[in-house]
Amino acid sequence: MVIPAAIPENAVYELTPVDGNPSSRANLQFFLFYKTDGNKRSTASQSMRDAYYQVLSHYPILYGQLERKVDEQLGNTKVHVSVSKETHATCMPSYTEFDVEELVNDIQEANYNWATWPQPLLSICPVRRPSTDEKPDDPLAQCVVTWHADGMGLLISVDHSIADGVGIDILLNQWAGATRAALSSKNTEPNMLELPVDYDHASLYKELCQEEPQKDWFVEYVDSVDLAQAPTEIGAIMDSDTRSPASVELALRAHVHSLRILPSALHKLYAEMHPSATTRHIPVIRLVYALMWQCFADAASLDAQPNASCFLNVIHSARKLVNRPHYIGNAVCPVYMRQTTAQLHTSTRQLAQTIGNNMHAVSGPHWLATLLMLQDSERYKKFLTVFANPRAKQLTVSNISRLRFFSVDFGWGAPVHATVYPMLIPGFATWLPLGASGGLHILWNMPDSVAERLKNDPRFTRYVEFLF
Repeated sequence: MVIPAAIPENAVYELTPVDGNPSSRANLQFFLFYKTDGNKRSTASQSMRDAYYQVLSHYPILYGQLERKVDEQLGNTKVHVSVSKETHATCMPSYTEFDVEELVNDIQEANYNWATWPQPLLSICPVRRPSTDEKPDDPLAQCVVTWHADGMGLLISVDHSIADGVGIDILLNQWAGATRAALSSKNTEPNMLELPVDYDHASLYKELCQEEPQKDWFVEYVDSVDLAQAPTEIGAIMDSDTRSPASVELALRAHVHSLRILPSALHKLYAEMHPSATTRHIPVIRLVYALMWQCFADAASLDAQPNASCFLNVIHSARKLVNRPHYIGNAVCPVYMRQTTAQLHTSTRQLAQTIGNNMHAVSGPHWLATLLMLQDSERYKKFLTVFANPRAKQLTVSNISRLRFFSVDFGWGAPVHATVYPMLIPGFATWLPLGASGGLHILWNMPDSVAERLKNDPRFTRYVEFLF
């Protein structure tokens, strides 16, 4: 086991408001399944454990402790992570292993339905409970490995205040590389790839604060919300929620549906939207955004007025969207769009063009508007009311399909399945790669009534398949 030995006394990382918002209580969780020709525990268990702590030792913040402090100027709570020589041992990231009876082959045949998973892979609640003197915070990084007779399952869970999909993607590949090196008897340091994970975003925040702010329609719309008229159940757990995190998680997970779009369906959609060689090219991913937004809005808005607002938020990694190579973390919205239900009744191709016209490389003003909104506690409550309540006619797409989860090889090949625990916010869809062959795997939180309407919409089922 490797733990950071030389942690400076002042190793305290203050997170920006976009990372540590006033009510963030979530673990970001990724799951991977592998098939092998036999149980690898006897030969790989110790190497995997040692490599896990070897890689994490490069990131002292993962051995830290969350602190919530009141900002005297803003009057709201900000999240800090403190790391000291006294706390890094007590806040050790966890790593547990289990031998289980379930077969990866059976889980695969059930389309990876959670009901068929071994219990240990679901043992870490994705909704973090508030810490107390009697019950301190769980470790910021936790891992569970299940050994099957025909393969392996893996859960890695990291507090969402300090990590996103990009960071976990890098950690997983570093860990896998260190394990492969150990299994091949090469006594080498793990390949730290082209850049280390940048968990401290203070430099970006400082730079953005020097840029001229722009109050766009998104912030203006949030500011217009009357909290006195807001629904009481917003669909996302807040610090004031009296329910236990586990009960909130189970209630919201019941509305998560698993879907897939095969590569053949993507080719068919593209071909049908480009009937001739001279037709203006539209990337297939924008066609999918348009199709899903149209069908979802129709299914969720049967009783809506023609001028009712429907929202689309598309989230990508910021790494290639902003020209700041030092910043490789956090997700941002390259698309904020609002259309009326009447405006959505157009062709899928035309809507895809409109989405393309609204996509922008994220600029300082747009970033700053969001940062200013999230560091203001009243604005954050309004933001949740608009974009995280069950009545919102809103589709949010977190597209992490280009990350490298299907290349995480511990020494016995790529995973047969990689997925993420879905965000428990109504209308939130997480997109992942379906596998090495291409396609999309989608986890979509929506009411059952909306899902049933989508299952009966031929425009939708022509390309998209419900798994469970």
